[in-house]
Amino acid sequence: MKRRCVRIGRLLRYDDRNAGEQALGTSGKYRAFISYSHRDKQWGEWLHRKLEGYRTPKKIIGRHTEYGPIPGRLTPIFRDRDELPTSHDLGAEIQTALENSLFMLVVCSPASAQSRWVNEEIRTFKRLHGEGRVRAVIVDGVPGSDHPLTESFPEALKFRVDENGDITDLRAEPIAADLRKGGDGKKYAVSKIVAGLTGARLDDLIQREQARRNARMRLAAGGMTALALAFAGIAFEAMKQRDAARAAQTEAEAARDGAEGLIEFMLTDLRQRLEAVGRLDVLDTTGKRALAYYEASDLAAAPADQLGRRARAQLLVGEVDNLRGDLDAALEAYTAAAETTEEQLRRDPNNPDRIFDHSQSVFWVGYIAWQRGDAETARAHFTQYHDQAKRLVEIDPANEDYQAELEYSYSNLGTLAMDSGDGAEAEQWFRKSLAVSKSLHEKDPENVERALSAGQSYAWLEDALTLQIKLDDSLEHRGLELELYDNALRSNTNNQRILKRKLVAHDAIRELQIMQNSLGAAQQHAETAVVLAEILLGIESESTNVIENAALAYRGLGETQLYRAELGAAYGNLSKALMLGKQLVKADPAVAWWRREFIAFPEMLQARISAAQGDLEKARTHSNAALSHFTAINRTKNADTRNTERYAASLMTAIDLGFAETQRTADVIAMLEDTESDGGPDGLHTLAVAYNHAGADEKFRAISKRLEDAGYRHPEFLALSSSETLTGESPETAL
Repeated sequence: MKRRCVRIGRLLRYDDRNAGEQALGTSGKYRAFISYSHRDKQWGEWLHRKLEGYRTPKKIIGRHTEYGPIPGRLTPIFRDRDELPTSHDLGAEIQTALENSLFMLVVCSPASAQSRWVNEEIRTFKRLHGEGRVRAVIVDGVPGSDHPLTESFPEALKFRVDENGDITDLRAEPIAADLRKGGDGKKYAVSKIVAGLTGARLDDLIQREQARRNARMRLAAGGMTALALAFAGIAFEAMKQRDAARAAQTEAEAARDGAEGLIEFMLTDLRQRLEAVGRLDVLDTTGKRALAYYEASDLAAAPADQLGRRARAQLLVGEVDNLRGDLDAALEAYTAAAETTEEQLRRDPNNPDRIFDHSQSVFWVGYIAWQRGDAETARAHFTQYHDQAKRLVEIDPANEDYQAELEYSYSNLGTLAMDSGDGAEAEQWFRKSLAVSKSLHEKDPENVERALSAGQSYAWLEDALTLQIKLDDSLEHRGLELELYDNALRSNTNNQRILKRKLVAHDAIRELQIMQNSLGAAQQHAETAVVLAEILLGIESESTNVIENAALAYRGLGETQLYRAELGAAYGNLSKALMLGKQLVKADPAVAWWRREFIAFPEMLQARISAAQGDLEKARTHSNAALSHFTAINRTKNADTRNTERYAASLMTAIDLGFAETQRTADVIAMLEDTESDGGPDGLHTLAVAYNHAGADEKFRAISKRLEDAGYRHPEFLALSSSETLTGESPETAL
């Protein structure tokens, strides 16, 4: 995943309609205004009753959020059809209620989408309070379908409204709870709505229900654990019988066959059930008990079926260790699996099942190397994986699973090209990957795996295009990716894997929109990413992947708020990102070298905020911490081009803030000048800053012109170049 790494010039406050409204939690008469069509009256009444009867968990009452202290009750809630039934001037009363409401809740259905009055209420609220405090409650229809019979979002909800109250053509992405069949469910939806109305963490609100759910899961998993251990005990007993009673060969073989059958069950059906309840500990026990059964046997003498089960057990153990962040143990398990599958392939070199099994083991060994930044080892294994995938497709061109393996192999090689800074080569690999994944998805649009693969192909292609500063193409492909995830979620509500990918896509779009100086739209995507992060943390709070995504989301929102001059809110969100980053580094020292960036980025941005607020001591502390982490990353033998760019940016930030010697600008130039002809926007931006500091005006103008011609309008770039009149933009539009 990418990280922005740029300096901040001067801070100019934006004309932001939301400025100063962060403390509105207790001002205004109403917590929320419910807008709905009269045909949805039942839903309006239900929502009004649920919210006014809601009691906030005691332990979070009074906790400070951007909307003020969290209240114990959400009263009063304004329901526009019945609140003032005797009024002679209902329009004026509703106008007053809109002015005095902190949030708006829109009951969304085809009826509300066609309602003139609902649309007018949304438009008026947005004109008064901006985009950020409108929440959608979907009860029917299909948001975004644009069909008059199914569309559930009114126009003013689907699109942004300008300061004059006019609906623009810029898409809005309101935070939504889904009450449709197959959606969030009423209890979860109410928790999401309350989180949106208070600023509370979603997991704090659902903890009681989650506790009950966990208790049920523990009970089920406990039974499965007992079953797994019982089966394992039977397997061990069978093994003992085999060794101790060789004279009774017939009975021993029967016992062995029974043990093999039980282990097969442990590695298939039981594994699936344990995965469903998230029991990594029991999965680990299952895999290790199965391995213990096979460890005493000779690899070369083992039957083919036994080798297959042995390899699956080794991969299962490696997968659990990888999810836990223990890469040393994962690599050991994956390497053992590769030795097992290699023996299988040696015995039957033209069997596609054996080729497939070995390709999986080879991939995982390469993946661990890639995670650690060992590009050479990763390339060797990914190339071998690619060759095996090609061979599978040659054997059976119609096999979609084999086609998917080839698609994955294209993506792996493109990733390595990205790591080396070669965007053009990466684009070629990712376009091949996208062609295959799109074809497979179109053949089976309901298949979640196919949807995720196509989405990932879009994402990687966007990265390659961004590296080449093809920003419009990048945004287009990220938009297609997000559309794909939204479609998949309609039939797979709350699928965690889709939600994770959607979070990253929103953050990537945010990043691209900042590059084009579309800060309002960028903040909407950043806020959506944080909402998704809160949902995921409430489900998988110990998953390192979820923690990474959450750190990314909070850092993205903080960075965006920084560029909008919302310094207090920005610092707070960056603090959350920093806390999560430290948690990641602590989780596994083996990968701490690259996870340090989850600490370094927030520290660097907080240094800029503290300097802008006049607290130079705090700014120096943050800057030194950021530079220390980026330096450590860059000094590892596995550091790549992007690591170098990030280190250079952190050093340039320290120089710009006066915390490093000005002459070190030459070091920055030396690090980045090799990328001057083919570098991406991050590195070129930092290099332009360095040339500007060094007084190399001609080189500065050349890079700035290249960025400008590519449509690059990052606010810091505008601030840097405005005095040189390179962009034609007004200096007031940039930080």
